[in-house]
Amino acid sequence: MERFDVAIVGTGPAGSTAAQRLAEAGARVVVLDKAVLPRYKTCGGGVVGRARRLFGTPVDRAVEHECRRAEVHLADAALRQVVERAEPLVSMTMRSALDALLASGAAAAGATLRSASRVRAIEPAHGGAVVRTERGALAATFVIAADGATGVTARTAGWPPHRHAVPALEWEVTVPESVHARFAGTARFDFGGVPHGYAWVFPKRNHLSVGVLATRRGPAALERWLEDYLRRVGVVGIERVERHGYVIPLRPLPGPLVRNRTIVVGDAAGFADPLTAEGISGAALSGALAARAVVASGGDESRARRVYARAVARDILPDLRAARRYARVLYDWPRLRAWVFRRRGRALAEATAEVMTGNRSYREALGALRLLLPAVP
Repeated sequence: MERFDVAIVGTGPAGSTAAQRLAEAGARVVVLDKAVLPRYKTCGGGVVGRARRLFGTPVDRAVEHECRRAEVHLADAALRQVVERAEPLVSMTMRSALDALLASGAAAAGATLRSASRVRAIEPAHGGAVVRTERGALAATFVIAADGATGVTARTAGWPPHRHAVPALEWEVTVPESVHARFAGTARFDFGGVPHGYAWVFPKRNHLSVGVLATRRGPAALERWLEDYLRRVGVVGIERVERHGYVIPLRPLPGPLVRNRTIVVGDAAGFADPLTAEGISGAALSGALAARAVVASGGDESRARRVYARAVARDILPDLRAARRYARVLYDWPRLRAWVFRRRGRALAEATAEVMTGNRSYREALGALRLLLPAVP
């Protein structure tokens, strides 16, 4: 049976970032994916500046459209804020190309890629684990679960399903060139039209990614809300539509993030941004932190657990808490949202842009504004 230091399940930003960091540190790494790359991945595909800073591989070849401008609209209060930067606020990609590029960077660093390798089971073994896939079994000292919110790896290792996974609907919409041009260069975010959620328009090379999400579980009329949104913002003359639904976890998994020789990262761990539901930044950061914990552990699971827990508590959780306080205002209290944006909307938009570019954390940006935001658990 082949043996590796680390088996990583999933070739998204979390898995590939971890794989590249580990391979560069000299670890024997295998990255498993149930599909053959490149493969379609449902996602808005917006890569913010803070995420690009975390990648070990330049991703320019995967970028279809650069947005140096962002618009925030409050539909129920007729308010709008616009921010612009010299550097891209959001680089628009298709995840098929982005993930393939990041995986190739991990392979170039020395990681072994195994596509069409759906994981069937992960079994404890002395000093490690046995990973059974459709292409056979392999042994590893550690497993990194990077297969997303609905992946099997975390469940196999004993974590419960995400309790705070929220629904999203995305349509890839082909429109006439004149319509596409109206949205070019701008990442648009609309609040107030979707109960406890928001809608977006992201321009890609030849189409628009338009979507809605709701931050509360339960029945949601996503399709109706999306159709209403398309009409409201003037996405007309639609020539072709590809419809995709998915869920996004907005709370970290409970308990330790390392168990049974398995480390959870990215959406599998619940590290998506509570404000925008953007998950690529948290994926890349947690992948890098997990790699560092494995290297520091010397193969000892308890040490890996301690190192990773400290890193997550320092670099991820405080910012998620700060973003969650901001999100409560945007999603749950429309009157307070309108009141805040009338008085501090410009400052809030500029602060959020600083977070997107990676120049500030949520804690720093919101702390500088001295906003009195609600406490959240």
